[in-house]
Formats: sequence, C-alpha cells, structure tokens
Amino acid sequence: MVVSKPIEGIYPVGAAVDDHGVLTLGGLSVRELINRFDSPLYVMDDATIRQQCRYYTRTLSEVYPNHMVVFAGKACLNLGILNLVAEEGLGVDVVSAGELWTALKSNVPIPSILLHGNNKSLAELEMALNYSVRIVVDHEEELQTILQLVEQRGLMARIMFRLKPEIEAHTHDFIKTGQIDSKFGIDQSDLLRLVRLVKDHPKIRLLGLHSHIGSQIFDSRPYLELADLMAMHTIRVSEELGRPLDEINLGGGIGIQYTGSDDPMPIPDMVSQLAFRLKDNFDRVGLRHPKLILEPGRSIVGSAGVTLYTVGAIKSIPGIKTYLFVDGGMADNIRPMLYQAQYSMCVANKATEPASNQYAVAGRYCESGDVLTHQVALAPVETGDIIAVFGTGAYNFTMASNYNRSPKPAMVLVGHQKATVWVERETLDDLIRLDRI
Repeated sequence: MVVSKPIEGIYPVGAAVDDHGVLTLGGLSVRELINRFDSPLYVMDDATIRQQCRYYTRTLSEVYPNHMVVFAGKACLNLGILNLVAEEGLGVDVVSAGELWTALKSNVPIPSILLHGNNKSLAELEMALNYSVRIVVDHEEELQTILQLVEQRGLMARIMFRLKPEIEAHTHDFIKTGQIDSKFGIDQSDLLRLVRLVKDHPKIRLLGLHSHIGSQIFDSRPYLELADLMAMHTIRVSEELGRPLDEINLGGGIGIQYTGSDDPMPIPDMVSQLAFRLKDNFDRVGLRHPKLILEPGRSIVGSAGVTLYTVGAIKSIPGIKTYLFVDGGMADNIRPMLYQAQYSMCVANKATEPASNQYAVAGRYCESGDVLTHQVALAPVETGDIIAVFGTGAYNFTMASNYNRSPKPAMVLVGHQKATVWVERETLDDLIRLDRI
C-alpha cells in the first residue's frame, strides 16, 4: 500500500513510498529492482516521459498546430527511449553516425530525424543523404561538401542552416551554444550569401533555419528574443528565395528541477509564450506560419531518471565530513565533475526517516574528484542501504564511460508494476570483447 508521494517536480511521476518506508518507482520497490537487476542501476519512469512529451505536443497542438517536436537524442539515446517517444509522436535529432544508426533502427519515421553536428564526417553526411535525413548545416565548408556529394551521387539534400543567434542564456558556460564565440553555427552576416549558393540548386532543398541558445534554461526572455531574431531572418531568406521557408527550428534547452533551489517555468507556459511570439512576427508581415520545430531533450527524460546505488564503506573524518562510498560514481554520472551539477537524493530504503545526518557521497573510482555531492542531508546510513539520486535521466547514461575498466550499469523502464530492460548491464567479457593481443 502506498502511503505517501515524494517531492513533485524532482521525483518521477511514478515515485511513491510504500508502507515499509521504501521508495517505489513505477509501482516496484527499489529493493526489488536492485535484487533483480543489480546495482548501480539506471531506472526510467514511463509515466514521466509520456507526461513530458505531452506537455509539448498537446500545448503546440492548441497554440501552433503546424509543428514537429523532436527529442534531442544526446540526452538519452537507445532503441527503447526512441520507440517510446515515437509512440508519443516525437522525432529525434542526432549528432553522429552511431546516433543516426540507432534512430534508423528505431520506430522513429525518417522524415522526423534531423542530423546535427559541427564536424560531420563524410560518412555521416553520406548516410544522411542516402536515407533522405534532414541535415542541419553548421558552416560553409560543410555546405560545400554537401554540394559536392549531391552532384557526384545525384542525391537530393534536405537542409537547414544553423545560425549563431548571439543571445545570452544564463546557464553554465559549458552548455551555452548561442554566444558569438560558440563553436556552433553560421554567423548571421554570412546567411544570405550561403542562401544564394543553394537557392537555385536542383538537388538542394533549403527547408528553413535552426538555432539553439543552450541548455538548462529557466527564463523565457532569451527564447522570446530568439523567436524575434529567427522570424526576422526567416522573412529575409524567404524574400531572397522568392518563396516562404517551410520550417523554423528554435532548438531546445528548457530546464528541469534538480534541487529545491531550481525554479523552471512550466513547459506549457514556456512553449505557449514562444509560439505566440513567433506567430505575431509572421502575422505582422502577412507571412504564413512555417512549421515550428522544437528539440527538447533534458526536459523529456531528465526527471524521469533515478540512479540507484548501494552503499559500501562509510568513512568518517572527525570534525570534517563523513563519506558514503557508493558502487558507482563518475563513470555513470560525470556531471558533478564536469558541470558542478547538483542533485536531490535520499536513502531509498529509509524514505520516511528524517534526513538528520550530513554526508558527502563519493564514488568508487580512482579520482579525488569522484564525488557526487560534497554535502547532503540524509537519514542515518548503513552499509547496504540504497541511495537514490533523482533527475539522472538526461546525460548520465549517454556520457557514461568504462573508467577503471568498469562495466556500465543496466537501464530499465518501469511503470504499472512492471520493469522492462532497455539496456543490459555490461559484463567483464564485454570490456575485453574488442581487445586484440
């Protein structure tokens, strides 16, 4: 019997606490999940992913019917997640041959796949052209390569130009993408010159413009600036082409709540503001509304994910701190080291006990920086307890490594008291499978 519901916004929709004080996910006890699938373990909540998808699709259906939502695959990419978001009507954007191949093997329709990247290889461009995948062109050299390929192979290219918007987004420097010195995108001053290179080409179809300002953004103001800027450039390019552009892609980046100090705007509110601002720009000049493409990633899967760890040793440094050592760490979650990311966590098998003790939670890897948090209040912890770290659905799995020759954890989808394996746990033999003597 479920007796309480954990923190809304930080915990997944399917999280609850049973009458033994144990956290449940999708109706399954974390103890059961660890017993069945071992530890550490990535757990994804079906209900949360579907809810987040629908925040986008249902809102846009009401306020901007000509739209397409594509999942930013770099946030969490495997066949399971792609098939689930495809059920919810989403496409996917990919940034490598591996991501593209995964998308092509999934249930996502090919017209709903976009290929991004600032340094696409010749093989990646050829794969996209062979499968008629939309290509987001990042710079002039890439455009010239595409021009050569379509002329040599007789293939048709469907492209968008990625613009550098030069809009400041208040987020971590490592996840800003729209500033003037960004490695991504075409300078605005070069746009019309590149448009003229392709406007009359029989094998190039310029579908529209793309831009992206960064990630983990809470404020609507930079998005409204982006809508104004991209509408202005869309109008200019439409005049140059002598026809309206078909699409306008405003990227993704809406933030999620990792801790109590985070205060993201609700997705429907953010999306509605953006759509209305865009429509106003086109209505003002009497231009039809192009298809609006959005690329959410973290806001689809971030809060759906929980990583479960088992506590090993507990080391107290008198007068300084007490370390909990868990059986994972930087290899399955590099973000605290990379971005100084912070998370909410609890002792999952003591979920109703007061968080009366202070701990540092450290990983098992041979780096001093392998610390998931330097200070967190938790219920008193013992060896064998289960630590649940919330908000780990985005970037943890996709950025995982085999550091210290460690096998990567399994990933399971939970919901309706069922667990489905999305990714099998790696074995020791997997680690040496490609080694050669």
